[in-house]
Formats: sequence, structure tokens, C-alpha cells
Amino acid sequence: MRVQGYLPGGATWDELTDTDDVSPGGASLSVKRAVELGQVLHLSLALPKRLRQYDLDDRIYRVYALVRGIVRRPDDLRVGVMFFGKFPPRGFKERPWARFLLPSDGEAMAAAQKAAASADAAPEPAPRPDSETVTLPALFASPFEVAAAPGPGDPGERRAHPRYSMFLNLTIQQVDEWGAVLQEELTVADNLSKGGAHVLTTLDFSTSDVILLQEADGGFATRAEVRAVIERADGIVRLHLRFLDREPPARLLKG
Repeated sequence: MRVQGYLPGGATWDELTDTDDVSPGGASLSVKRAVELGQVLHLSLALPKRLRQYDLDDRIYRVYALVRGIVRRPDDLRVGVMFFGKFPPRGFKERPWARFLLPSDGEAMAAAQKAAASADAAPEPAPRPDSETVTLPALFASPFEVAAAPGPGDPGERRAHPRYSMFLNLTIQQVDEWGAVLQEELTVADNLSKGGAHVLTTLDFSTSDVILLQEADGGFATRAEVRAVIERADGIVRLHLRFLDREPPARLLKG
């Protein structure tokens, strides 16, 4: 695997390494260079077709990834990354060195700092100034500031609309009754219709769960009900979702 990172001012660094764990949603790898939570890396690797979301016939798979976990070891770092997609997150072009954080990362970093302090351990590096971070958009300020869900007889049931095979980057969240985020993931839908979608996941969901989803680099957002959780022969878990609040815009429904 070739890893490219970005330094303040626009300079880049490159490193060749190996991955010891990979899935359609991300990978873990070892690097010598120091990295931080939310940093964007550009990866080039020979990934099997069954784990790809695009460029199925290219010899080398090139994907932007976000650093989501770091384990410091004596000689290197073991880094967990989440594949973001063929294109980087919004704001990357202006500041490729910035950290792109999920809405729940602030609480997680504060908890890690507190735990390290109570254990008298070396704390994690302090976050960069706000001007060097970009918070990826939350789905809604409140999960209840949306239209009421359709009733059982309303349109949107499974197979009520034509389905289109595609790869659409999404953020999915599950929240509690107070709006606190329980689970959150950057992932991809590989099948979309006016009434719902098939979404890949590594998280633990159950039938009838209601989640919030948003197009990772666009304006479409809605609540969705989990109608089924399917693990296929390829080992990938897919959520069969029914949209509750709105249909996707026409620009997304391309065969």
C-alpha cells in the first residue's frame, strides 16, 4: 500500500507499508509518520474487486480515507482508517492538511484525555486549533425536526419503486431519545430507489431501528427504518432501509 499524507502549507509525504486488515469500509495499516484523528490520507493498493466500491477493473485502487483510530507502538503507529471515497471531503481542496471530524469526535477526544489523565498516562496530542478542523455535517440539529413518518399503507414499501445500482457515500447515525449519538459511520449505499436503499455497514443494527442518514457530500438527508439486516455470502452486512421523510432527489436516481 502507498500512503500519501498532507502537511500544513500543502506539502505531501509518502510512505510504503502493508495492511493487515481490510474491508469494504476501511483498513488498518502501520506507518512511521505521525498522524492524527480525522486526518485525510490517500491510499493506493491492490484491493480485490469484492471489496471495492468503484474502479473495479483498475489494477490499483485509489481511495481517500479518514484516520479513525491510532495505536502508538515503540517503532510505528497502527492506524485504522475509514474509506471516504473516490473524492475527498468538502473543504479538502482548500486545506488538505485539516482534520475532518465527525460530530461525536469532540466528546470522544475529551473522554480519552480524561482517561489518560486519571491513569497518569501520556495524553493524546491536543487537537489542532478550530481553524485546522472541519466537522463533517450532522444529519439534523435534532432528530425530531423532521416530518412525521409515513403510515403502513403509504408508498415507499419494498420494491414499490425501480432500484438503481450505484455507489453513494453516506453518513448514518443512530441516536437515543435525547438526540445523543449512539452509533455513527461513514459508509456507502450500493442500491437506491425513491423509497429506500441498501447500505453497507459494520455496526450492529436490528430490524425496526430508525436511523438518520445523509449524503456525505450533498444535501439529501432523511430518517430511515431498518427493514432487514442481511449478511450475504461475501460476508458483507447490508441494511435494507425504507426512507421515512423524503425521497432522494432526481440527480441521485440514475441507472
